[in-house]
Amino acid sequence: VKFGNTTFKTDVYPKSLNPQWNSEWFKFEVDDEELQDEPLQITVLDHDTYSANDAIGKVYIDIDPLLYSEAATVISGWFPIYDTIHGIRGEINVVVKVDLFNDLNRFRQSSCGVKFFCTTSIPKCYRAVIIHGFVEELVVNEDPEYQWIDRIRTPRASNEARQRLISLMSGELQRKIGLKVLEMRGNAVVGYLQCFDLEGESGLVVRAIGTACTLDKLSSTSAFLPACNSPSKEMKEIPFNEDPNPNTHSSGPSTPLKNQTYSFSPSKSYSRQSSSSDTDLSLTPKTGMGSGSAGKEGGPFKTLLRQQTQSALEQREFPFFTLTTFPPGFLVHVGGVVSARSVKLLDRIHNPDEPETRDAWWAEIRQEIKSHAKALGCHAVVGYSESTSICEEVCILSASGTAAVLNPRFLQDGTMEGCLEQRIEEASPPGCGFCHIPYDELNMPFPAHLTYCYNCRKQKVPDVLFTTIDLPVEAIVIGKGCLIQARLCRLKKKAQAEANATSISNLLPFMEYEVHTQLMNKLKLRGMNALFGLRIQITVGENMLMGLASATGVYLAALPTPGGIQIAGKTPNDGTYEQHISHMQKKINDTIAKNKELYEINPPELPEEIIGSPIPEPRQRSRLLRSQSESSDEVTELDLSHGKKDAFVLEV
Repeated sequence: VKFGNTTFKTDVYPKSLNPQWNSEWFKFEVDDEELQDEPLQITVLDHDTYSANDAIGKVYIDIDPLLYSEAATVISGWFPIYDTIHGIRGEINVVVKVDLFNDLNRFRQSSCGVKFFCTTSIPKCYRAVIIHGFVEELVVNEDPEYQWIDRIRTPRASNEARQRLISLMSGELQRKIGLKVLEMRGNAVVGYLQCFDLEGESGLVVRAIGTACTLDKLSSTSAFLPACNSPSKEMKEIPFNEDPNPNTHSSGPSTPLKNQTYSFSPSKSYSRQSSSSDTDLSLTPKTGMGSGSAGKEGGPFKTLLRQQTQSALEQREFPFFTLTTFPPGFLVHVGGVVSARSVKLLDRIHNPDEPETRDAWWAEIRQEIKSHAKALGCHAVVGYSESTSICEEVCILSASGTAAVLNPRFLQDGTMEGCLEQRIEEASPPGCGFCHIPYDELNMPFPAHLTYCYNCRKQKVPDVLFTTIDLPVEAIVIGKGCLIQARLCRLKKKAQAEANATSISNLLPFMEYEVHTQLMNKLKLRGMNALFGLRIQITVGENMLMGLASATGVYLAALPTPGGIQIAGKTPNDGTYEQHISHMQKKINDTIAKNKELYEINPPELPEEIIGSPIPEPRQRSRLLRSQSESSDEVTELDLSHGKKDAFVLEV
């Protein structure tokens, strides 16, 4: 039995395959830092008198679950005995008990008490008081498989060295993330995603991302929903507010920074950013974001809301959230999917044993995601995730999420005034508010068809919506949803190092484009207009790249009915060819009709004139109509949804 550097042995139990040691307690006195990093190791051996003892297998027990304040203090039961060569070889009954002593050391490096949840929604028996935001950490070590000693030790010893290291790094990573959460004054990580990158000779990387929250345990589950909804309760229950003047928020981004920093618990990542946040982050005009079609009331209110959230989020380096479902009212608008990819060479890392280079790689990608969200008029990214694909010395880093506008109520210490609270509810009608476009339609980041919302007729909506989050509870859906998948393989030439990386990065944009086209067509074929929970994986092999996208398609009542799929192409004047084309077109149309029946999609018919009904003022009306007619000409040239278009890679 081993923990840290201390090892104990039981007596030998002779001639038995079912030994019962009934040993005394083995006591280990350790720091809580070690408790979090180290696993408890139990090795079971077959005793030989004249030769070395044979290994039967090992058990690793993670002590972390015993360190929470309300957790049990004992783990007991049968654990599988695992051998890295032969698999599971039996089981052993163990009792592990932890007694925590008080620790008054201010410089301690442990984060005991922070809970970790892999689920991407707030767990059922808890309530989110504050959602603090993004935490990330990365730990690097030398891979035991590539050390010189590996040439002389047995395969089992090599495997066990790796297994132990992975366990250790995983513990250290969790402890470091926990420290960041405590620094932000949170008590839990939700949407915790941990990944291992086996980089071969350059090392073994463990990295994790998550969302730091302050969670409150609910006494009974029935109190769950109302607790999230009622603003008044929200205000009273939050004990810490560090600013004596609760009204600083309504003055928007014009307040000097020192006044604004109060809505967050200070932490390393913001203190770095706050000095540059005014220059660095104001790429888009802060006040011009209110959408033109919001009407007299909506406009200024919307800008105020936006400024509040923006000033709140700008103090964070990355306003990302790994959650995919949210407390009611948290999500105001959804802009669409944002993603970034980068191809890197592992043998170019200057100092492979240090995390700096990898940190810089990820920071670069996160910065790009952030600027994409900004271009969509959004200041946050939800449903955020990161992944890598490694083949030999080439590594593809990918990140994706959904650009969104959030309600500042959950992001700060409850200082938002009650009157604003009510107006948020009025401003975005339930059920379709999240579909309304957050960007200004007069300077849209890309050509798109906009129509008035089919639900409230007040705001503009896009004709299709892609997101990486779960379907919001309040969304109005017609019919049933279904799985939609796009798959893609691309051959690449076998090449070395630089040439290989270049050929991969040249292929990537085309693959993304094609996966997107497939998704669009499959969505239209099923008569649906929105995708939720979109995950795009791109994997690299020796001579092939593979892309897989999967999502859930639904028909959102607020968005327009999708258009059909038209076969386009130059037709030779051959009669049989034209017949073939029209036969294909008929098959497609029949399939769409069949799918609509199958998924029970029958939206209510709308007379044309209702769709454009409430346009606020005549002056705006002419401008809106003009922009619509102008953009419709451009759209015909740039309709990305069908047919082969020329795409170019521009290297700058």
